[in-house]
Amino acid sequence: MTTQITLRHRLLLLTLLPSALIAVALVAYFTLSAIHTLEGELHAKGLATVRYLAPVSEYGIIAGQVEGLHGLAQATVQENGIKAAIVVNQKGRAIAVSGRVSLAAETLRSPLARPTLVAETNEWVAFGAPVRRSLDDADLLFDPLGSTSAPEVIGHVFVEFDKAELTRRQIELWQRGLAIVLFGLLALAGLAVAMADNLARPVMRLVEAIRRMSGGDLEARVPVASSGEIGILERGFNEMADHIQEVHHSMQHRIEEATAQLAFQARHDPLTGLLNRREFEHRLEKALLGVQAGGDEFSLLFIDLDRFKPVNDSCGHLAGDELLRQISQLFLGRLREEDTLARLGGDEFGIILNNCSAARARQVADDICGLAGAYRFIWQDKVFAIGASIGLTPANRRVRTIQDLLTAADAACQRAKESGRNQVVEQEAAATTERRQEMNGWAGRIAAALERGLLLVEAIPLRSLQANGISGHVVELSARLNEPGQPPVSLSALTDAAERYDLTPEIDRRLVETAIVALARASRRNKELHCLVPVSRPSVGGRELVDYVAGQLAERRLNGRGLHLIFPEDVTPSQAMEFARQVRALGCQVGLADFGGDLSSFNHLRSLEPSCVKLSRSLTRDLGGNRASTALLRAVQEITADQNIYSIADGVDELNALEQLTALGIDYAAGKAVAPCEPFEAWLEGAVMRSA
Repeated sequence: MTTQITLRHRLLLLTLLPSALIAVALVAYFTLSAIHTLEGELHAKGLATVRYLAPVSEYGIIAGQVEGLHGLAQATVQENGIKAAIVVNQKGRAIAVSGRVSLAAETLRSPLARPTLVAETNEWVAFGAPVRRSLDDADLLFDPLGSTSAPEVIGHVFVEFDKAELTRRQIELWQRGLAIVLFGLLALAGLAVAMADNLARPVMRLVEAIRRMSGGDLEARVPVASSGEIGILERGFNEMADHIQEVHHSMQHRIEEATAQLAFQARHDPLTGLLNRREFEHRLEKALLGVQAGGDEFSLLFIDLDRFKPVNDSCGHLAGDELLRQISQLFLGRLREEDTLARLGGDEFGIILNNCSAARARQVADDICGLAGAYRFIWQDKVFAIGASIGLTPANRRVRTIQDLLTAADAACQRAKESGRNQVVEQEAAATTERRQEMNGWAGRIAAALERGLLLVEAIPLRSLQANGISGHVVELSARLNEPGQPPVSLSALTDAAERYDLTPEIDRRLVETAIVALARASRRNKELHCLVPVSRPSVGGRELVDYVAGQLAERRLNGRGLHLIFPEDVTPSQAMEFARQVRALGCQVGLADFGGDLSSFNHLRSLEPSCVKLSRSLTRDLGGNRASTALLRAVQEITADQNIYSIADGVDELNALEQLTALGIDYAAGKAVAPCEPFEAWLEGAVMRSA
């Protein structure tokens, strides 16, 4: 593990290293100079000593007074630092010696022209000088030629000095120098530490505050205790932190508001304010589980308004919407607080009569039917008579699923309409054998459609509304069932029926195969194509579709980059996360459909990290006419854009809606205002393969 050098360490190195090098160099220089001075003093002393001894020894050598020379040698050795003194005659024979002599005999016999250093070791040093005969006035008188030759050398003197004292003083100099360096470095280190701490402390406070903020502590601040540039940094950081915290709180508040609105929209119908189908089925599931656990029985009413279409046709949708609002309040006035009323879609309503026997439920249903039959809707100068066909299904322990209840109630409602409308028909939930027969019917229809090519795959082209969209062509795949003599069945209706009986995997595989074949064709022609393929809930919860995609990609040697698998956001979180992980491992992308229609929308963004989201039509239905819906759509767009997720609005049929979506920052749109839905093969050939 690499150790990081902190700012404090860098400052210490920057301060101490150059100062230490300079201090060591200066002390070494002056110490060496002092040592050289000591050595020079020793040499000067040695030369001075032999210069003094040479003339003093002249008379003793000439006169042969050995006793006097011995006394002179002994007196010389008494001097501090001198270990030996030697006097030799002209023939190189020692005639006076005192002390411990270390010089070799050859050195003693060597002639010297002047006082000089004759030998040196680590322990001692020796100096020598010639002893010359002095010339007095008489000698000059008797010299007939007046010779100017040098005086005669009659002997030599040698003095040896012990270097122990010199070595001791040199060691003292080194010790003193090291002590000075050490003391100086300690003093400098203390000063450097103080300076480094003074400079690094505010910076480290800034680093720690930044680390805390990156960890989510938006309350992190630093005290403004420094001056100069550091003080400017401290104040700037605090101002930046205040701004970030303010933005975070603002965004959090907007997310909470958006979440609250999404929570309400996820459970309620925006037109009537009643519960929507999703929440109704959730409560129906909860009530059925209570019955199966031994709780009180309840009854289900399925209501379809009679003669509702003439109101819309003659007076317009505004009149129809007002009728739905009024009839909702009419029904609510006849129910208990414990009962549940919901708008299931269009002019269909559902009622859960909790703790209500079949006989009592029949009375309530007849009462509501009579109330609807007596009701008159007035719009401008027109009066309409409205009725209600009601299907009644009691819920008991024999009922297994809410689909059994809904199917029975829906069938009873259809029988009521076929029997003349504005009446109540009661029907028990379908038995298992009946459901199996119906399932086999759907299974045969789907199998036949796939085998005979009756499942027509369609293309829904997407238009990029912003400049930074995905490069290339972007299309969503859909399908419809075209059976001879039967009206077309849309993909949503077909999926609902197939999903009820676990028959959706075949449809999913057909759409995936079509998309991968198209991607392979586009790749061979160097065309960039992105296919959005809707995937059903059962396929998300299993492994079969992922294995199928992997096999198809491997067979065609594709990387899967252009394949986006879109699934509903109400899939179980654990299944959705595992499916997204497996799909990304193949190089494909995932997306969410009907985004914004449930409270868990933002949690899905954080956990699944989709590449795109298809916005719920509840967010775009009232675009421009409802300020709250526009504000909610803007908040959802900002949140998805902040996470680099493309937003897609489908069902855009008006040009003004397209312009408003562009202004809000929505990335893609699909619908009649963009391009018509057409067979996928025809679109692929015309829009992609033949494009420039």
